[in-house]
Amino acid sequence: MGMNIIVLLSIVLEANQQLMIENGKIQHTNLKESVNPPDEAALEEALLLKEAYGGSVTVLTVHHREAEKHLRRALAMGADNAIFVKTDEDLEPAVIAKLIAEQLSSLPYDLILAGDFSTNGGSGQVGPRVATILGLPFLSKAAKLEVEKEAVFITKESNGDLETYKGKFPVLLTIPQGLHTPRLPKLSSIMKAKQKPLEKKTAAYQNQKDIQTVDFSYFVNDRKKILLEGELEDKVKQLAQIIQSHIQE
Repeated sequence: MGMNIIVLLSIVLEANQQLMIENGKIQHTNLKESVNPPDEAALEEALLLKEAYGGSVTVLTVHHREAEKHLRRALAMGADNAIFVKTDEDLEPAVIAKLIAEQLSSLPYDLILAGDFSTNGGSGQVGPRVATILGLPFLSKAAKLEVEKEAVFITKESNGDLETYKGKFPVLLTIPQGLHTPRLPKLSSIMKAKQKPLEKKTAAYQNQKDIQTVDFSYFVNDRKKILLEGELEDKVKQLAQIIQSHIQE
């Protein structure tokens, strides 16, 4: 059987960059972005499933900046179609999930895959929220998926043990980052990706801002540095006194 697979991609800031905050907002000028690493693992899982069972893979992202190059790379890796929903600002997971669900309501799908969290916020909300809006069953941190006739068997890790669930399509799964190493696109695939369908849309979400981020700020470290002096026994006594004083406070 062939599966219609949707992969939700989020575009995130690359690690090890200096963030500038002005008026409670992150300034994105000159900051580099890339596809969220757990989402890349989800895309690799989708491509492996396509190779094993046939079907098609569509990647979808909601982003407030230009994302075409990231989607083209996903197409070069093996995805068949891409959808870019452009917003004019960074949005909260609750709103992003609504926008994604609106797009999926008109698309055929058997399986929706997403990373289990985003390195931008780490909330892990978008995938489960999309499943809830669409009324789909979902499992987090799926490690293995097998299809037998019309049944789907999903294995996930839970507290060091492996659990296997049986269900039917459609279903939404989140994929952990370490499950796969994403493949590198070949030069020929990069050229072919330029001809693959990439649909651009403008998001309409003015009445969907249930939750908004109002301020970003750096953590202020105001911890005191205390140097203990003397012999070991004296240091232990001093430390005990410090701990006791904090307990009493």
